[in-house]
Amino acid sequence: MLTIGILGLDTSHPESFAKILQRRDGATVSAVWDGGDVRSDEYVTEFCETYEATRYDNPAMMAESVDVAMVLTANWETHLPLARPFLDAGVPTLVDKPLGGTLDTIDGFEQAAENAPLFGGSAVPFHPEIAALPRSASERTLFAAGYNDYYYYRVHLADTVRRIANADWSQVEPMTDLGTSVRVTFDDGLNTVVRFDGPHKDGTFGVLDVADQTRAVEIPGTEAALKKMYEQYIDAFLDTAHRERDDTDTLVDASRLALAIEAALKQNTTVTPDSNSLDEVRLNGEAFLDDYSPYY
Repeated sequence: MLTIGILGLDTSHPESFAKILQRRDGATVSAVWDGGDVRSDEYVTEFCETYEATRYDNPAMMAESVDVAMVLTANWETHLPLARPFLDAGVPTLVDKPLGGTLDTIDGFEQAAENAPLFGGSAVPFHPEIAALPRSASERTLFAAGYNDYYYYRVHLADTVRRIANADWSQVEPMTDLGTSVRVTFDDGLNTVVRFDGPHKDGTFGVLDVADQTRAVEIPGTEAALKKMYEQYIDAFLDTAHRERDDTDTLVDASRLALAIEAALKQNTTVTPDSNSLDEVRLNGEAFLDDYSPYY
């Protein structure tokens, strides 16, 4: 039995993911830690009782008793400190979006993941229709759009276009004449236009892929759409837990892309992987937590 430790019950994700894991043979949520930033003590107790999980007061102590870990706190500044003891111990670890808010943090994850595979980020690219898009094509242009125009949600699109591209990013250029948008170029020559300030109604993400044929994907903000992407996201995580896949390099590059997008938008400048502007990005996870409330 694959034992799974959850760190942080802040968001709706722990409950959603735990329900999926409960339906998977050979996997169980066996340990839980929560810092009390969002949920009440009663909520944590009930969660542990529902999944027959042991509650831990010290998150690092959990690393000795689980096979894999899921870091799901809302404040991304806690992600690396919580994940590092597990990665250092060789425990495959999922980290919810975003990995962090500074380049130093992303570099820290890359270093820690030398000991165990790292998984996580946005679940949007795992939606079956996006996952089915080709990962290579000649003379290809990609358009992507999302809503809730701030870092926590812009990461969804950064992760999505990076996974579709299947290549490292090489340049991010702001497009000031098209709302909150950037042009991203990838090492394989793919050009992508990403717009972040789309309509909030129905919480829609959209992708238009123009290559050997034109393919369009729309993901509404419905329970059915969430279920589809979460199911495949968790299955990919379980493959990671069994050492059958390793998304570390993709996730790290996508996380640097997310920071580059922030730098390009805030500084109105073109950003490359070696730009000094990347080092200047400081995104405050504590401030985000102060205004955060879970869907349920």
